[in-house]
Amino acid sequence: MQPALQLALLVAILLPATKVASSLCSRFGIPAILGELLVGVALGPGAFSLLNMHLFHGGEATSALMLLAQIGGFVLMFVAGVETDIDRMREASGVAFLVALSGVIWPFLLGAGAGHLLGLSWTTACFLGGALTATSVSISARTLMDAGKMSSPEATVILGAAVIDDVLGLFVLAFLAASITTSGGETFGVASMASAWLRQWFAPAANHPLLAQMIMLGVCVTIFFVVAYGAAKRWLDPLILQLRKLTADEAVPSCVFALVLVYAVSAEWFGSVAGITGAYLLGYVFAGSEYKRDIERSFYAIGHGFLIPLFFVSIGLASDYRALEGHWTLMLAILFLAIVGKLFGCGLAALGSGMDWVRSLRIGCGMISRGEVGLIVTVMGASTGIFGRSEVAVMVAVVLLTTLMTPIALRGAYHLKSRQDIEEGLVDSGRSRPSGEVSLAVDAEPTSANAPPGDSSFRVATKPSRASLAFIATDVAADLK
Repeated sequence: MQPALQLALLVAILLPATKVASSLCSRFGIPAILGELLVGVALGPGAFSLLNMHLFHGGEATSALMLLAQIGGFVLMFVAGVETDIDRMREASGVAFLVALSGVIWPFLLGAGAGHLLGLSWTTACFLGGALTATSVSISARTLMDAGKMSSPEATVILGAAVIDDVLGLFVLAFLAASITTSGGETFGVASMASAWLRQWFAPAANHPLLAQMIMLGVCVTIFFVVAYGAAKRWLDPLILQLRKLTADEAVPSCVFALVLVYAVSAEWFGSVAGITGAYLLGYVFAGSEYKRDIERSFYAIGHGFLIPLFFVSIGLASDYRALEGHWTLMLAILFLAIVGKLFGCGLAALGSGMDWVRSLRIGCGMISRGEVGLIVTVMGASTGIFGRSEVAVMVAVVLLTTLMTPIALRGAYHLKSRQDIEEGLVDSGRSRPSGEVSLAVDAEPTSANAPPGDSSFRVATKPSRASLAFIATDVAADLK
């Protein structure tokens, strides 16, 4: 079968399966994202092994599917950026940094220490700890979207901390990579090339390769964020205004989608951070744009209708449990520490920053997932020979299980009542209302599962009766008198 037909058949199988599974999960009160992940697990090599069937095995369709899934991750993070509450993000920036810093230190120390105690060398154990540092914000972002909580104080801290986490995790990875630098190692991005050039032509840099790499990394990350944010802030709205003058169909969404990809590529190549960070940065600027609603509506359809489900199902399709045989103790220990490191590390930092224990618990739960970021570190460890087949299997299992657990834990944490939510008027304090009274809920959950969260800022919680309307009219008339 031709690769194009193979890919078409794969998409035709996976998309309806993810939507049916998501619908079933929602009906039983389970996060919809979990349905998409479980479809991937069921069709992955540990169970049905869809991609290894004779119809698809050895073709180009599998690689094309995974590429589409990665683009889906970019779109997901762009949508998450668009839905970010900018004012709350600025207020939470200090808390987000403390949460991110604690969320890097504790998983690294716990993972490296446990790995060494369980028989791994210090080099392998440190790489194992490094793989546990970065947070995959895409899982938490989708869960917050589905729950209608993107504008909550915890969501802004989680998203901000995850972006900072990515940068801090990058420095940990650079430190580990520089400590085992070999002459034949591959380099990618401006920071790696610049540090290699410095080591070649300057003796101090050659004598201190780690310092040279860390300096160049810091310079490139800083320049990328300043230039990318400044350019988008200055030119984004004028660019959209010009694009709206084009007579071509859907010119604005098409060109904005291209811009998302450009930001993702620039983040990896120039900024040396994950591509999803660049996509989120562009979406964050769009959150303050006057064209936010139009862009949000277009990308909600593109993302949730096609690309984003492929991103989540691909995580399950890439997992294989058969390599875990004989290494269950290591896997369970690392999984436990991966959860504890983020849950308590990030939660305690939020608690120390003035949040109550419920909000701190929500932040800790939202930072648990490792996702594709942990897999990147795992692939690097495998390519350098530091990780063997068993260590790779352990990390893939930990990444998948934390990804599956995060939506459940985060949704469960939002069912707990927070004292600060009640004080700020974000939830009902328990006061009973007359039967049939109209309730206007700000930033409430969407009335339809397919509607963008931003389109349901005000919704009627219950259908008003005539008696309740008369009660409200009388109350208003009394106030006017």
